[in-house]
Amino acid sequence: MAKLILIAIFCVLSGTLSEAFNREEAIKKFMTRLGECRQEVGAAPSDIEELIKKLPAAGKEGKCLRACMMKKYGVMNDDGKFIKAVALEHAATYSDGDETKMKTANEIIDACGGTAVPDDPCEAAAVYSHCFIEQAIAHGLEKFEF
Repeated sequence: MAKLILIAIFCVLSGTLSEAFNREEAIKKFMTRLGECRQEVGAAPSDIEELIKKLPAAGKEGKCLRACMMKKYGVMNDDGKFIKAVALEHAATYSDGDETKMKTANEIIDACGGTAVPDDPCEAAAVYSHCFIEQAIAHGLEKFEF
C-alpha cells in the first residue's frame, strides 16, 4: 500500500494481494522509489524505518518522504491533493480486480480521499498515511505487511 497511499494504500492492500501480483517486482520498484525520495527530501534512515513500520512520521523529512512516494505513485498531485482514480487503478492491479478486495480498497480510499488535509503536501501526506493505517485496522487488516 500501501499502496497507498500510495505508500499507505500499497501497504494496506499488499496484505490481501492475489497470486497474480508480482510481489518481488513491486518491492523492487518500491525500494527504488524510496531511495530516490530519500535523496530528494534528505530523509534519514529513521524516517524510512518509521515508514516501513507504519509509524507516524516524527519529523518534516519523514512526512516529505511519504509525500514524495505518493507523488511517485501518482496518488498525490503537487498541491498535496489525493487522486482517487489513480489509487483505485493501483488497487485494481494489486488485487487483480478481486471483488471483495476492491470493496475494501474502495472503502479505505473513499474514507481517506475525502479527508481534509493541510495545504502543505508533506503535512497532507502525513494525514493521509495516518488515515490509511487507521482504516486498515478498522477493516481488519491489522497485520498487513509490505
